[in-house]
Amino acid sequence: MSGRTRLRVAGAVAALLLGPVLAGCGSSGAAAGDGSAQAADLARGRLQELVDGTTSALTPAVRFADDAFRAVPHENARRDNDGTAQLTLRRYVLTKVSEANRPRLLEQVRAYWTGRGWTLTENSAFAAGARTSDGTGVTVTVGVPGNVTVAATARVKDPGATEPFGPAPSPLPTGPDGGPDTLPRFTDPGWS
Repeated sequence: MSGRTRLRVAGAVAALLLGPVLAGCGSSGAAAGDGSAQAADLARGRLQELVDGTTSALTPAVRFADDAFRAVPHENARRDNDGTAQLTLRRYVLTKVSEANRPRLLEQVRAYWTGRGWTLTENSAFAAGARTSDGTGVTVTVGVPGNVTVAATARVKDPGATEPFGPAPSPLPTGPDGGPDTLPRFTDPGWS
């Protein structure tokens, strides 16, 4: 599987997991398109906090790489752009997490989220998800080869650009095919 294909699979999994959580919800939990979506620049800081906090809850610490913030316009039932978009920040864990340690990783993030009073929205052997009081969502998913992705998402006013804040802060690792390679490559005695 190429790095580009792995990235698409990881993104599709995150979208499938977050879709039901965020469908029809604005930043305050109100219906999308009713003017309740927040400005993308305000959501940017919130999403960064969610991803940073979730990752920092992992003990021992893990290595990771962040993708760019990405905005996907939302359509209403008539397939018209309703003026909102889903803004997402994905963080790819590059530390290898053994199959035996994956339940512990997911339990650590669930404990962090519930300790902040967030509502758990996903609780399976391969994923954990939560929604904050402001309607922002965060998930952690474990892919088939063991890749771990943290994704935070908010409904925002459509910023009119796919990467409204520019490219990723540092380039994602590149695979042999030139595409992003987000599979874990670093070992750690506490995780690998």
